Amino acid sequence: MSRATLTRLFAASGAAALLLTGCTSGVDASAGAGADTTRLRVAYGWYPTCFDYGQSNPFALFGRQVLDTLLSEDPETGEFEPYLAKSWKSLDGGRAYEFTIRDGVTFSNGEKLTAQVVADNFETLWKLAEQGVSPTPGAYLRNYDRAEALDARTVRVSFKKPNAGFLQANSEGQFGIIAPESLAKSPKERCAEGTIGSGPFVLDEAVQDERVEYVKREGYDWAPDAYGRDGAASLERVTIQIVPEESLRAAGVVSGEYDLAYSMTETGLAQAKGQNGVKTVLASDRSVVNTFVVNTADPVLADPAVRQAIQRGINREELVSAFYGKGVEPATDVVSPGHPSYKDRGELLGHDPEYSASVLDRAGWVKGKDGIRVKDGQQLRLSLAFSAGDIGSAESGWEYVKNGLADIGVAIDLKRVSDAEQADLRKSGKWQLAVYQGASRGDADGIAAFYSTRLSTWAGQSPRPKADGPLAEQAATVDPEKRHSLVDRAVTEIVTQAYGIPLFDSAQVLLARSAVRDLTFPVNAWEPILYRVTKK
Repeated sequence: MSRATLTRLFAASGAAALLLTGCTSGVDASAGAGADTTRLRVAYGWYPTCFDYGQSNPFALFGRQVLDTLLSEDPETGEFEPYLAKSWKSLDGGRAYEFTIRDGVTFSNGEKLTAQVVADNFETLWKLAEQGVSPTPGAYLRNYDRAEALDARTVRVSFKKPNAGFLQANSEGQFGIIAPESLAKSPKERCAEGTIGSGPFVLDEAVQDERVEYVKREGYDWAPDAYGRDGAASLERVTIQIVPEESLRAAGVVSGEYDLAYSMTETGLAQAKGQNGVKTVLASDRSVVNTFVVNTADPVLADPAVRQAIQRGINREELVSAFYGKGVEPATDVVSPGHPSYKDRGELLGHDPEYSASVLDRAGWVKGKDGIRVKDGQQLRLSLAFSAGDIGSAESGWEYVKNGLADIGVAIDLKRVSDAEQADLRKSGKWQLAVYQGASRGDADGIAAFYSTRLSTWAGQSPRPKADGPLAEQAATVDPEKRHSLVDRAVTEIVTQAYGIPLFDSAQVLLARSAVRDLTFPVNAWEPILYRVTKK
């Protein structure tokens, strides 16, 4: 089933991601976790290094359960809905936004939500961003000026330049509003202790490298309409068990020890195949897809013929089928099909080695005796850096890509580096090709953050006026149709000129007991909303 088909299914269901492919439809008769309908036990691979979602993006599962945001985004229509803000408006062409804050909301420590608390949240986030502590919220707050409470229930956030993506950012967990008690803590304290939110769960206990426990927030009654539930959460308790080994996560779901397990590959899915009461969950994402970053300032990669040849020289279909499992599909655009800016550009990304050879021939790259092309004494040899933390970090996949590109005369030297070394390369600008794991954000600014040379964290790239210009303009354009047109123009230029090499799109794959119902992912695959989950 294609990702485009999955996206249509998601839209038809009214949820961002659902339990899609069941192994059985039988009654869950297992003992253990499955027998307790008030507790959800989740098997997860990593203990969080930080419990403050405003600082730590990789551990969204943990931070999101205690937080509410100002807005919610309907996963079916893409429209924004009231949440902690009951209304909002854009002013001065996107240079300011006013939110009317909902009355009667409290944090789990009893403190009240006011406009001043919201303003203090934005001011604190910006300070942390300037310190380099909260880089993702800092990108969302680009050109930030100030936040101020106009009265007890109205807050205004102002920018030095228009920020068209700001409303969407307020539906993401990293903009979750936290209590004054947490705002007063240091970043280090917030990482260690977590934050106090107004959300449907409260952090109860955390045991290092073992488990994290959440309990239901009594009296909670302000979930958005998109969540499809009123009042407190259905579950009394959520236990996230840290289980690094995939085989143990899968076995735990099969046995009923766990209700849900994250990060499944074909290995884990094979363990559950044919097992009664177990189903597969595909959690779609809205992100820039997994991509080869291209340093266009490099003398070889500055030649568009080289970039275009590489783009068409990769057989994405075979790469995905041979080295990846369920939930991974060949890229057909720079973003996943669930992204609002998605457009099927598969024809420009299809495998066509004859095209690759011809474009290199026309550009003067001639095959030498060893099969490697040469131009003006320069071999067409490039370094590809990838780290252990990358999706598809198994070297066999990149060996396959290397061999395919060798057929068209492009030599690839694989360079396995640590995450720290990859970060150093990114900052230095001394790299040629590198692997990028797509970052989730359901807004055009997510594309700009990666592909605009003015915003990208990958240093050293040459300016791309026909892409950089529209990407900068869309960020300051609040008119949806005009903004969409600017993004389309920029992405067409990006794909045509091969400023990045989109590879594949990957959904998060989970296993669940069939008793688990109403698991949804309104924002991204790492932010499940457990508030509405039931076990029957």
